[in-house]
Amino acid sequence: MDISKFLSKVLGLYLVIVTTAMFVNMQQFIINVTNLVNDKPLMLVTAFFTLILGLLMVVSHNIWQWNWRVLITLFAWIALLKGASILVYPQFIDSATQAFLQNTTAAYVAACIDFALGILLCYFGFRR
Repeated sequence: MDISKFLSKVLGLYLVIVTTAMFVNMQQFIINVTNLVNDKPLMLVTAFFTLILGLLMVVSHNIWQWNWRVLITLFAWIALLKGASILVYPQFIDSATQAFLQNTTAAYVAACIDFALGILLCYFGFRR
């Protein structure tokens, strides 16, 4: 199977499932993420997992063609940078996350965008 199609399926399903959970219970999602950000050891573990997943995706899929595959590459680089940022600048990530979560409308807008991207990635991943 083509790595682009595989990652498109995985990322697409991930985004659809997570955003659906957000839509079903946004208030609990915000509480859980706030608790996560306030738990420093857990944030460190999260940073390591995010960094390694970003590295794995960047190394396996660094395709900069102007088509749907670039979405996967962008996700990979964002994950890599996010993991590194949590390790290097944890205070900035904490404050940015807290500020974002205080605005429920922004959380719903982000969830809508992520849901649309998830559907798009599923389309490209599962089509023949």
